[in-house]
Amino acid sequence: MERGMGKQDGPGRELNAYEKVLAEDRRVMREMFRVSIGGAHAGLVITVFIVVLFAAIGGTVWALIVGGAVAFWFAVALIAVVGGGRRGWAAAKRAYLLAFGWAGWL
Repeated sequence: MERGMGKQDGPGRELNAYEKVLAEDRRVMREMFRVSIGGAHAGLVITVFIVVLFAAIGGTVWALIVGGAVAFWFAVALIAVVGGGRRGWAAAKRAYLLAFGWAGWL
């Protein structure tokens, strides 16, 4: 028995014009927000530089505040990734990308 307007459901069916436009929009958004491990490494280096700068200018207390905020952000990312089903090194890598991958967009 066919459902809907007689079209086949599932991955093998032909997309209509609206669905093709949506699929292309999703592809563009994925490309735009893609992060790389190189970008994450750059983000970590920039973050460490900023924490050291805060330590030199503002003192140890400010360095601990900024470093603690970054550590908290990484912990939140790790909890979210583990909650999403990733484990081990895959979870740590994804959290690293989430916490520091922003530098790839600079």
